[in-house]
Amino acid sequence: MPLFVSISRLFVFLPLILLAGPAGAQPDASAYVARKTFADLLKIPLEPPEVEVQVHGTRVEEGIRIENISWESLDGERVPAFVLRPEKARGRLPAIVCLHGSSGSRESMTTREFGRGSWTRPGSSRPHTRMLGWARELARRGYVALAMTQRGLDRRTPPINQQANVLLIRGRTAMGAVLYEIRQAVTHLASRPDVDPRRIGATGMSFGGITAFYVWVLDDRVAAAAPICGGVGSVDLFARLGSIGFHGTYWWIPGMLEKGDQAEFAAAIAPKPLMLWAPTEDIGMPKEAVDRFVSRLRPVYEKAGAPDAFVVHQPPGRHSFTPEAFDAMLAFFNEVFGLE
Repeated sequence: MPLFVSISRLFVFLPLILLAGPAGAQPDASAYVARKTFADLLKIPLEPPEVEVQVHGTRVEEGIRIENISWESLDGERVPAFVLRPEKARGRLPAIVCLHGSSGSRESMTTREFGRGSWTRPGSSRPHTRMLGWARELARRGYVALAMTQRGLDRRTPPINQQANVLLIRGRTAMGAVLYEIRQAVTHLASRPDVDPRRIGATGMSFGGITAFYVWVLDDRVAAAAPICGGVGSVDLFARLGSIGFHGTYWWIPGMLEKGDQAEFAAAIAPKPLMLWAPTEDIGMPKEAVDRFVSRLRPVYEKAGAPDAFVVHQPPGRHSFTPEAFDAMLAFFNEVFGLE
């Protein structure tokens, strides 16, 4: 990279870099600047969105209470979700927003079967293998789990990339529209009498991994996040080294690198707990990019006196939600939220 380009980018990044470190240097201001900058890039308000949830029915299956809910979002979109919780649990529980990948849905995350299994998405005649029932399993382990079908996926047509193209010409972003809905889910969880609003997390696979990471950046009500194969590392390096066609239009946030790469935003949010599951051969993010992210974040967490709040797993393997990834995610949230 030419020197003058490096210097110009340094001055763009400087506000986030200065506010992100050293430790103790206005952490609240640092986080606010990062969140406001990111919200502006996404073309959505920073303030938490309101939500009016409709409950379409409840049922109990094998000790898990399941609510079928939906709410209205931007553009008249209707967001379908399930809320699952242990039927006999009392008091306020920690909660996790569960976000599927591009071939999943709220249904795939809440099957009675838990583990790797066969799933056929709407419009396809061929089944594929994916992690099933993992949101329901979180409820079995003592969490309130909100499993929502993300915008432009599964039965929520048109597809997200078509929506992304139209939103761009209207001066908006698909990632902003998706995150707005996830933040509405957070608003609902924070208002529930069975949820501890100080213990709300987000996790997801692939498409759901990047949205879990970005809602962690954007929303201070999200206390922790665990993106799995989420394309978290370096947008800059992915654009130069990665498989460019893997991520759809929704993934590319216009003008982002003029303000900061993923690590700059995350460093400003630190030391809020974060876990990455990033296999070394994940097509969604090169190992070099993840290594750059880790090298930038690790010192920030250490200076803040919270080295254990940043957990990184880089096992051999490809882009896949494995039982090992679930176990790592569960252990992370159990530690952060104080569950055994």
